[in-house]
Amino acid sequence: MALNGTRIPPLSARVGQACYSCFAEPSVETNLSRCSKCRSVSYCSPECQQAHWISHKAFCKTLYAMEHDSASKAVLAPTLSVIPSLDCFQKAIYLINLAERSLNRPLNAIERNLITYEPKCLSCSRSNRILRMEKSDPQASLQSCPQCRLAFYCSDEHWGPVAFNHMSAPCEDGYGGLGQCELNQNLIVDARFARIMDSASGPVRIFQWAPERLRSRWIPLPEEGDWDKEYGDELRSMAGGGGPPLGPFLRGSSEGLSFPLTILYALQNLNNGDVWTQRKSLTIHVSASLDKEFSYSSVFEEILHRLPNVQSLTLLLCGPDLKGMTGSTGKAIDMDTCPNCVLKGQKRIHHFEAKTYHEYTRGLGDKFVKPDLAIAFNSGLSQEAVASWAETIQFLIAKRIPTAFTSYNRDEAEAEAKILRNLGANLVLGPKRNPWGSQMLIPEPNKVTGFFASNSWVCAHSDERFERPT
Repeated sequence: MALNGTRIPPLSARVGQACYSCFAEPSVETNLSRCSKCRSVSYCSPECQQAHWISHKAFCKTLYAMEHDSASKAVLAPTLSVIPSLDCFQKAIYLINLAERSLNRPLNAIERNLITYEPKCLSCSRSNRILRMEKSDPQASLQSCPQCRLAFYCSDEHWGPVAFNHMSAPCEDGYGGLGQCELNQNLIVDARFARIMDSASGPVRIFQWAPERLRSRWIPLPEEGDWDKEYGDELRSMAGGGGPPLGPFLRGSSEGLSFPLTILYALQNLNNGDVWTQRKSLTIHVSASLDKEFSYSSVFEEILHRLPNVQSLTLLLCGPDLKGMTGSTGKAIDMDTCPNCVLKGQKRIHHFEAKTYHEYTRGLGDKFVKPDLAIAFNSGLSQEAVASWAETIQFLIAKRIPTAFTSYNRDEAEAEAKILRNLGANLVLGPKRNPWGSQMLIPEPNKVTGFFASNSWVCAHSDERFERPT
């Protein structure tokens, strides 16, 4: 991810376990040194610190003042102490508001991440900042898990009760039955992979891959969602042979492929039988943003690769965020396809509309044609623009359009499912873990454990009165 062309520091850098400027990790040749003023970031060399100082200077002084200025400290210490020990969200919001008042401007994503992802004790959620204030020691610091270095504890007494769960118990938000510690170690590998890809490709860009092979017939997606079984052999073949699973490539690929595979998974669950797979054309309406759906638009071709009978795939990507696509909105665009699709005459058409879905459909009136599926990826339905979403949902229900919603985590999914049911939706799928959600995990910023991911949870509405597994 990037902010104004600058990569957002990975988790390892946000928690002081990698250089905040170049993201390099400590090694035999390289040690990390904390910023002597704010103590919130680390650098691998004076050169990296100097290069980063221009962007860090103002925020550094604010963080230092919050902790050391007598007036701020008098308010900060007692306020943080009365917030429940594990309520990381309240603490982060308080610190963000305090920093924004000091800077007289909103914090950007990089600055907010530095506060929300500040290392916290797994047991009591004490942060380095609180520890320094309690001990009146500017050098006081949490200790990190010796295996992953991305989990922390304030004392041996607090590490003992949580160590087993962290290192051995399967994590509900993860994959493959791995524990939080192993998943954290994968995060480090993924951060290294991102650095390599960035340096190899020049400008900041996302990694995406999809196989160009065409399936000879539709094969239903397994409910277990085994990404390695589905794509591992093809990735290994692309890399030149056998060997162990290409973990970071597989997880990186799942971020983009989760979008077309979730569409196929929803169609599979919202239709009786496989008649839908025999159609010559398929139309999908997507409530979209520039963040993911547009960035990964090329991998939607995987739908054609898995549905050999479909000759024309039309995707309407609709959302106010698309206003930045000058010259592309309001019209259908023939997208490039792979040589195999060209030989078969398969086409992929994208239509972009810089409007909410209900505004777009209202403008069509009687010309509106019902799609095969409507889908909202990571909708945030329960978090923002609830009234606007209500209009869209009511239209989808009234027109009896099969519709799927994906969410980043369980809490969002359950809240969204409640809203959908209250508006009259007949949920025949979920809310449940999406077996084809992304495996590019992101630690929950407002908790001491747990992860979220793109399309991690799914629920779907259909006017058909049949039940699907939940």
